[in-house]
Amino acid sequence: MTSKQDTPAGGYKVNLLECPGLSPAERAAAELRFRMALEFALGGPDEVLPTLKTYMLVQSLNDGLPLEKDSEAEEQIIALWQNAEADAILAASRPLGKDMGDARFEIVPV
Repeated sequence: MTSKQDTPAGGYKVNLLECPGLSPAERAAAELRFRMALEFALGGPDEVLPTLKTYMLVQSLNDGLPLEKDSEAEEQIIALWQNAEADAILAASRPLGKDMGDARFEIVPV
């Protein structure tokens, strides 16, 4: 059983996947940079999971369909998540100075 202090703020953790060339310290640092940049862009740790869930819902509802003209809120949530994620990936990978190949970040609720 995990205690409250073992659970990361926001109730999620970040895993860097498909990047075998990194040391454990490099991986942990990249995951932390990703998390910090994502939280900064979205307004804090408690905003990450709700924003991700909303983004995924909007994407699934519009899968293969163009967004309607009056769907400004949907466009905003898509842009918010995609920009935050892109900034977080850049923040996490830039200091490594190496090709990340197929690396990706996974957000896992805890």
